[in-house]
Amino acid sequence: MMDNIFGTDGIRGVFGAELNCGSAYLLGAALCGADGDSPVVVVGRDTRPSGEELMRALAKGVHDNGGYVINIGILPTNAVAYFTRKMGCDFGVMISASHNPPEYNGLKVFDRYGVKLCEKKQREISAFMEEREVSDAEGADVCAFDSAGKLYCDYIENLIMPDLKGLKISLDCCYGSCYDVASSVFAKTGAALHVYCGFNRGELINKDCGATHTEFLEKMMRSNGCELGFAFDGDCDRVAVLERGRTLDNDRLLFALAKYMSENGMLRKDMVVGTVLTNRGVEMALNGLNLRLLRSDVGDANVFHLMSKKGVNLGGERSGHFLLSDFATGSDALLNALFFAKIYREKGSLFDYTAGYKNVPCREKSINVTPQQLKSMKNSSYFEKVAGEVRALFGGVKLVLRASGTEPKVRIYIEGEDAGEIEEAMRHTAWQISDFV
Repeated sequence: MMDNIFGTDGIRGVFGAELNCGSAYLLGAALCGADGDSPVVVVGRDTRPSGEELMRALAKGVHDNGGYVINIGILPTNAVAYFTRKMGCDFGVMISASHNPPEYNGLKVFDRYGVKLCEKKQREISAFMEEREVSDAEGADVCAFDSAGKLYCDYIENLIMPDLKGLKISLDCCYGSCYDVASSVFAKTGAALHVYCGFNRGELINKDCGATHTEFLEKMMRSNGCELGFAFDGDCDRVAVLERGRTLDNDRLLFALAKYMSENGMLRKDMVVGTVLTNRGVEMALNGLNLRLLRSDVGDANVFHLMSKKGVNLGGERSGHFLLSDFATGSDALLNALFFAKIYREKGSLFDYTAGYKNVPCREKSINVTPQQLKSMKNSSYFEKVAGEVRALFGGVKLVLRASGTEPKVRIYIEGEDAGEIEEAMRHTAWQISDFV
């Protein structure tokens, strides 16, 4: 079977190495071959320096093969999904590497419904791209859809607009795709805002800021006295929530959403979708409310697929993706931040509101490897071998050992009741991975 070049969140790599303008051109050509005559493709991007080049190369691939591109410019990922389905287009492509450093970039693809491509379509596109070779590609000029930013803000504001007058809120826009729209939307709530990293500085995207580096916003909030803070990632599909300078656990936040939606008659089927990494504490807390947790594989696309299959309207990941499918087809961090702000305003404290949640002890670790080493581990079933050995030695722990779908790293997640056993299991697992490397 042909390899799938899509990871858990699209095609991704260091620009100029694993990903280049030739990749973008071939993707554009593949989209034309995948869906018949003259497809219309919505394209958006974050602020990375390589984004403009990739956008123009993608557009060239589409144009050369009979298609048409609508360029919405620098906007969050969910804006691409929204405009794709709103305007009846065939595909949407977000050019972003999400939470990764500036040297990375990526290509996330959506179908006509604003949903990330199914595996079958991913494999068709992968086969098309693998059979052809374009080392580089000249770009095409593409006219910008200048009103896209305002229309996206209007869309979010029509979905949810809590009254936050009297609150002091910090926003960390991480120099990413929401650098402009986040402050514009939150300004309408009436909150007093402290905005950080709110500039188009793609060379700094995610660097010591944003959803994966909340220590920056924690420090700012300790000095500015804000009650509530939100840190976004590069393409604004992840959000970290901070209360009085303390970052809240994302599993706790998933429970907060479930509890609030259940209390207000919004939660369908009394079920929530998490992943294999969702802490067992969520399951226990949900059970206490007569709610049930379902688990998918890692990746917000997998979460959404299971939600759709089971008719569930809430899902989330430990990474900070939260899916509210009554409002969006993917994780929109700006929408989610407004929802959390609404709960905070009504309940007074997200932490106190989720007092029934208790995290089961766990540890996470990432180990850097080369792309070749990662591929070798996957192909040789090395993960299965190590996992089996660890489970035999440490029977009281849950281990999830996997290849990252967004960068060359091995991810280790261990959960259990005995902190000492967790530490021993983590040391043994990390040693086994390092020994292979």
